Amino acid sequence: MGGYIVKPHTVVQVVIPPAIEKRDNIYGISVVTPQQMWLAGNYGKILLSTDSGKSWVRQTTPTQNHLQDISAWDETNAVAVGNGGIILITDNAGATWTEVEAPKSEIANKLISIHTYENGEAWAVGELGMILLSKDRGKSWTRMREEEDVIMNDLFKLDDNNIFVVGEYGRLFRSRDGGKTWNDRYTESPSSLTAIDFHTAENGIIVGLDGVILATHDAGETWSLIGDKVSGISEHLMDVQWSGQIQQWVAVGNKGKWIKLSGDLDKFYPNQLSKTDLSSHTELAFVEGGFITVGANVGFMDYGSDQFTELGK
Repeated sequence: MGGYIVKPHTVVQVVIPPAIEKRDNIYGISVVTPQQMWLAGNYGKILLSTDSGKSWVRQTTPTQNHLQDISAWDETNAVAVGNGGIILITDNAGATWTEVEAPKSEIANKLISIHTYENGEAWAVGELGMILLSKDRGKSWTRMREEEDVIMNDLFKLDDNNIFVVGEYGRLFRSRDGGKTWNDRYTESPSSLTAIDFHTAENGIIVGLDGVILATHDAGETWSLIGDKVSGISEHLMDVQWSGQIQQWVAVGNKGKWIKLSGDLDKFYPNQLSKTDLSSHTELAFVEGGFITVGANVGFMDYGSDQFTELGK
């Protein structure tokens, strides 16, 4: 009698990791349209969503350096910055990312924040007093201030002349001539400053470590310190922005803390993103119905339901 010969074979199951993995730290976010947004984070990771954050596609980059921030001029042109002074640009919606040269220090070069503006302008700030300017969509860069042992954390361009930079030790730097010259001062803050924003030419806010909040109502001429006993928050605050949708400031920070602040900065609403999630967050961006915040995880806070939903799982 004949018989059957059964040949064993191995079935290999390919496990495709999620775009946002549990070990990821996503430091920067840029929302271009209600549908399109980029994320940037550890080990050169850049992610693109074209469906309002429901799904993400990892894009190929030429670096393993941690990327600290990302900003876009439009749907096709964007720039990302990070450790080692790395600057990446794309002009094809991230199909390719190219590293470009920029001024560097011999000591330290982490770039922490990047902001894009009209006509291809971009400003980046980072370690050792680094303030960089590009006027050609990131292809070339000029250092706008001498080297100094201070970390610059964020920048805000109020108009073509007035530019503000916040940094370590409660220091605030201001240019009144488009970045040609800078004046600096120590604010009342006992802690380092991490982010700055304005919602009118007169009214602005700075946040920082240990829940520091500074307010101006005279276009940055004077800044007043708002203590944690008034605001109700003492955790580090890492980003702050004005929400036109709810006509309030929104700030995020450590241990899942976030806070809404009235336009005049006289009412404060500290809150927790989630009762079970104590993840820290570095940046936020507004989308329809709420905001997305990034850091130890990526999540959406819904204004209507007051519910925080982790994205990318």
